[in-house]
Amino acid sequence: MYRQEYDYIVVGAGSAGCVVASRLIENNAGSVLLLEAGGKDSSPFHTIPATVVKVFQQKSWPYMTVPQQHCNHREMIIAQGKVLGGGSSVNGMIYIRGQHKDYDDWVTQWDCTGWGYQDVLPYFRKAESNESLSGQYHGQNGPLPVSENRYRHPLTMAFVRAGQEMGLPYVNDFNGATQEGIGFYQTTTQNGARASVSRTYLKTAQKSSQLTVITGTLIHRVIIEEGRAIGVEFSQKSGTPITVRARKEVILSAGAFGSPKILMLSGIGPKEHLSSLGIEPIIDLPVGQNFHDHLHLSLNATTHSQNSILGEDKGLRGIKHMAQWLAFRSGLLTSNILEGGAFIDSLGVGRPDIQLMFLPVLDNFDNTPGEAPPAAEHGLTVKVGHLRPKARGEVRLRSSDPTDLPLIDPNYLGDQDDLDGQIRAVQIGLKLMQQPALKGLIKKVTAPEDIDWRDTSGIEKFIRQSIKTVYHPGGTCRIGTHPSTSVTDLHMRVHGVANLRVIDLSACPQISSGNTNAQAIMLGERGADLVLGKQSISHATGQAQGAKPEAR
Repeated sequence: MYRQEYDYIVVGAGSAGCVVASRLIENNAGSVLLLEAGGKDSSPFHTIPATVVKVFQQKSWPYMTVPQQHCNHREMIIAQGKVLGGGSSVNGMIYIRGQHKDYDDWVTQWDCTGWGYQDVLPYFRKAESNESLSGQYHGQNGPLPVSENRYRHPLTMAFVRAGQEMGLPYVNDFNGATQEGIGFYQTTTQNGARASVSRTYLKTAQKSSQLTVITGTLIHRVIIEEGRAIGVEFSQKSGTPITVRARKEVILSAGAFGSPKILMLSGIGPKEHLSSLGIEPIIDLPVGQNFHDHLHLSLNATTHSQNSILGEDKGLRGIKHMAQWLAFRSGLLTSNILEGGAFIDSLGVGRPDIQLMFLPVLDNFDNTPGEAPPAAEHGLTVKVGHLRPKARGEVRLRSSDPTDLPLIDPNYLGDQDDLDGQIRAVQIGLKLMQQPALKGLIKKVTAPEDIDWRDTSGIEKFIRQSIKTVYHPGGTCRIGTHPSTSVTDLHMRVHGVANLRVIDLSACPQISSGNTNAQAIMLGERGADLVLGKQSISHATGQAQGAKPEAR
């Protein structure tokens, strides 16, 4: 049951929203209502790391882009988690924070003073419970377990050796002093099981009578009266709209698509766009703009031996793996599949701009509708991608009907630098496959087929036809200092509307260089402190006041 009024309403129980709600409860800030569009993460597939593909396909918003003019006019999948825990319950569990300079760029290039690396590092550490790394970069007492691989596939180990043969240093900490090198990813797992924010942060908070969690909700709008957010309107199972009031704040943590959609349905966004849909504009802000995302290519190769994980989920093999996981929390099912990775400085500027992720199987997980899947053969995939996209797209409403999914136009490859970066990424991946550790295992490179790494024209054609998202959207409600260029201020408060914040990846002016789940959790941690008044960011000095040391 729910009440008619709460101190705080948090919309979206994903990687940021669960953190915010949990920290408010932990600090006795008052009653909290947490609303989630998806269902509960009760399936065993949410616990077993290697079943990532199954949960991602079953528990996600079916978002699609509009036809992308720079990608052969393809409509592309850009699904997002729709379940308690959000992306952390369906993602590849890779723990990457991004580079130091990513956050320093927020200060120097995006005028977000007080958001530099030294400002956000305490929140990464506060969240983290790292089983093997310590020192100035890592924490051991946070709610989020970060673990070493319990299982390393022989093909992944060959990938890591091949990178070293190509001259990359071996690293065991992509989140420390430097990101550059090749190695095995740490993951948000514990004892061989997925450790989502739902099963870590939220599990503890749910013991409190002050927290109410409602799943299966469709948010219609934020209710705004006299310039203040006073509550939300939502429905369940297409039922009659329900209104619940917030005494203190409404916090949107619905993600890069959900948060701007809700704002625009509430009359907050581009004035002309809202008026064209019959929505009365309350305040004109660049909601939905500054959209950007990471992209990647899957370089596929068949292998001479039957040495990939193809078929390991079938018959007696599948039964054996499940029995081992259930009895000992060990074996193949503890793997996040994307075990190995690399960060590479392709321009020689002292800062990686290319990321590699390795699969000990042919990638057949997120094909665009109509795209021919790779043959059911044993093989491997090197996912390659450029880390800092310059192209910007936008998210708009399809209509004033809250049941309609938004229109998403990422403008993928809309900047020449993005295309050039992807070409370099493919070239690096093809060179890697020619290194001794992998070359002897590979029978044939099937994607891109019969294209030499020096053939930039052929690579460009391959890119435009085959590129796809890494599911890292952000930027659509970015923080900043002026309402003409940002949606929220440096405290994540929506410009011109009291008691309303956006705390999720949509706040990023530029997403981090790498996987973004750790960044979303950091934003939840820092956003909670801003709500609680534990920090005050001074734009004049660029200093964050009142930062709390990591709990010991």
